[in-house]
Amino acid sequence: MKNLLFITAICGALTSYSQIEEGTLASDFSVQDVAGNTRHLYEQLDSGKTVILYCFAAWDSYAWEYYQQQTLESFNALYGAAGNAAVEIWRVEGETTNSSEQLSGPELNTGNPAYDSQGDWMSLSTLPVIDDSAFAAQLALPYLPLLIVICPDRLVRFADQLSLGNLSNLVFQSACPPASLGYDPALISALINRSCGSNEIQLDVVLKNRGTETLYNTTLNLEGAVESQSISWQGQLNSYQSDTISISALQVITDAPLRCSIGQPNSNTQNDTVSVRTDVGYSTRLIRLELALDAYPQEVEWEIRNDSDFVIYSGGGYSVDYQYLNQIFYLPSVGCYSFYLYDSAGDGLNGSQYSGFDGFCKLYSMLDSTTTEEVMLDYDGSYGFSAQPNTPGFLQYNFEAGSPINVGQIENRTWSIYPNPVGEVLHLNLSGVDSREITLYDLSGKWILSERLSREGIATVDVSSVPSGMYIISFESGTQPEKHPIIIQH
Repeated sequence: MKNLLFITAICGALTSYSQIEEGTLASDFSVQDVAGNTRHLYEQLDSGKTVILYCFAAWDSYAWEYYQQQTLESFNALYGAAGNAAVEIWRVEGETTNSSEQLSGPELNTGNPAYDSQGDWMSLSTLPVIDDSAFAAQLALPYLPLLIVICPDRLVRFADQLSLGNLSNLVFQSACPPASLGYDPALISALINRSCGSNEIQLDVVLKNRGTETLYNTTLNLEGAVESQSISWQGQLNSYQSDTISISALQVITDAPLRCSIGQPNSNTQNDTVSVRTDVGYSTRLIRLELALDAYPQEVEWEIRNDSDFVIYSGGGYSVDYQYLNQIFYLPSVGCYSFYLYDSAGDGLNGSQYSGFDGFCKLYSMLDSTTTEEVMLDYDGSYGFSAQPNTPGFLQYNFEAGSPINVGQIENRTWSIYPNPVGEVLHLNLSGVDSREITLYDLSGKWILSERLSREGIATVDVSSVPSGMYIISFESGTQPEKHPIIIQH
């Protein structure tokens, strides 16, 4: 069986509390280095320092060459504890299967990452080393070696091994620009939590002081909920400090992104806005699975489970290398579902690490058998599912078919169709469009019925004889056809 030659991602679910991902906020952690000193991430960030994690493997010749160049040691002499103390540099042995003896050498190259080493990783550097397999696994790194730059605002940037000049530009210019002069409240990130079946959400927004002046108050404008609102914040944030603003019981009417923005003038408007979507995906009752396997098809299985954890669709037993599957499924009812992609070796569809090609997996919500409403899940095969080689792992995606935040009256400024789902009679008011007829199709495109509209563009349609299920209602709006899903439930 295959041996993993670098860290793979932990994806028992789509996210992991301690996982570090580029462009996101880093979670706090405390970890001991090999000398027994405890390293606290937020303690350093809150003091205004940038933390650099150099993640490497003791067996890796590329990391060994970088170590011999002493780039990080030179950077530390200028900007670390030996220089102006603007940064903290911690070396992280990122191979989860290694032993501590690999750091001190001697050189050993057998092809087994659990034992191999390029030599003595300690004597040429005074930079602290973290050698903790559990910590390395929680980071869920996409590859090694890797430079992780965590700015004082907690934002994460990934980089390959850089020269001294390029590392300086990354840290002090592109990744972690200096604080703005004066008043600069910034919105760093937002997170929505919504329970499946509910139209209420909780919104958590991270407010950061990116200015040189202490931040005591500001206002946030919220758009995209049932009611737009302005939220006042008061407190005390020094430069680079942050606060999380939690807003509960927000009612939403669509699954479109919520937009939050700073409502007061300030010195830097480039960081005043964040948008975020709910963490529970939405679909119609028609979904499409697109799955491209790698060169190990026998390792892969998948399932779609309902909210009773009952498997309603599944696949597996594949034997053709790089097989491609494209299948459409009709979900039996409105409700909550989970999609699982399993891999018995834990490396997912990440075939490129074995000189092959990556597979991929996508899950779509469909308006009809040919029209995509939305891409819900998009796994590109660039990472694995388990941190331990040859250990089964899986990817999970939760979504909701016929969400309460998407059914109900379909409308824009000039027309409306309701109710949805419909039992017996569908009401249409298309007075704002040019169409004089509506047509109902099933998901295969088969004609079901047509109805003429009145001169005023109003009609009622008896659907009592149409079997329960999802259908497409179509009409002309100017020169453009309009198509919308309708659920009939008797």
